[in-house]
Amino acid sequence: MEQTADYEMLKAKFLKVYANIPSPLRVEIVAVVDNDPFSWAACKAEIEHDTEKAKVILRQLQKIGVL
Repeated sequence: MEQTADYEMLKAKFLKVYANIPSPLRVEIVAVVDNDPFSWAACKAEIEHDTEKAKVILRQLQKIGVL
């Protein structure tokens, strides 16, 4: 139950940060999961669909201080 609340909190933070990212920067790579690079836009797609990779992406972004 607590993990779901943490995920939703990180998801909300990501969407808030994403909204403030200028469009040209949204193609920049910000996360790598299983040797696959993810841009801001790709991260958003994964997070909006609540995939397993979304959880890893959110944890990585939190770990490096983006969220």
